[in-house]
Amino acid sequence: MQISCIQTNPQQNLADNVKSLIEQVRIAKQSGSDLVVFPEMFTFMGSEAGRKETKSKITEGVFAKMQSLAQELDVYIVAGSHSETVENTDDKVYNTSVTYSNKGDVISQYRKIHLFNLKDEQGNKLYCESDVFAEGETLQQPFQIHFNGESWLALTIICYDLRFPEIIRKQKEPIDILFVPAAFTWQTGKDHWEILLRARAIENQCYVVACNQTGLHSNQQKRNYGNSMVIDPWGNVVARLGEECGILSTVTSKDKIVESRQRLPALVDRKLPF
Repeated sequence: MQISCIQTNPQQNLADNVKSLIEQVRIAKQSGSDLVVFPEMFTFMGSEAGRKETKSKITEGVFAKMQSLAQELDVYIVAGSHSETVENTDDKVYNTSVTYSNKGDVISQYRKIHLFNLKDEQGNKLYCESDVFAEGETLQQPFQIHFNGESWLALTIICYDLRFPEIIRKQKEPIDILFVPAAFTWQTGKDHWEILLRARAIENQCYVVACNQTGLHSNQQKRNYGNSMVIDPWGNVVARLGEECGILSTVTSKDKIVESRQRLPALVDRKLPF
């Protein structure tokens, strides 16, 4: 299965961001991709007010447009994340990732659980997602991707979730592929991004497909790390971008998962419950 990550640098114009991304999806599909992955908040990077203004319900707006695109191009889309309306309040939005099958069906919906709250040494706020986002209340449930007669059990987490591996390990059966849409910052990304991603691949003996934002945002006050990458079940980085915008494509194989789990049956050797 050929997978493509579309690494972008979204700014404050939602329409421009979406238009540019759709063009990249079409290029990826023409190049043979069966599944494409977007970064976290691929639609908008700007003020808290702007995040609320660009929100939509799952059946409307950007979400509906991505659903139609998946059906039109006959491609699976892991649609990064976008601001979802929270019922009965205008104060906050959900940070929501939706995955669409190549037929345009919604096969996964996940609201980010762990919100990134950065403070200085005195405890003063520097950047706090909880000011604008509501916490997701349920764990992501694994979903099936069907390709060429094979089924892949997949899971999506979003950015800061990467630091909390228990939300992956609590699943009843091992996943084959973990999607990580992100807007991982340059400051932490240069030290932690690759290490955390490779750890998740090694401990779960699965592919990790991480699609990150890159570049400067919000009047050059925030810089994201880029370095979208695909990691195989043995922990090897098999494809990687730098900090440029672009499309990262690679081919995944179920045989690599089987080989890894045969060589080192760590998932079978787990002792639960603790």
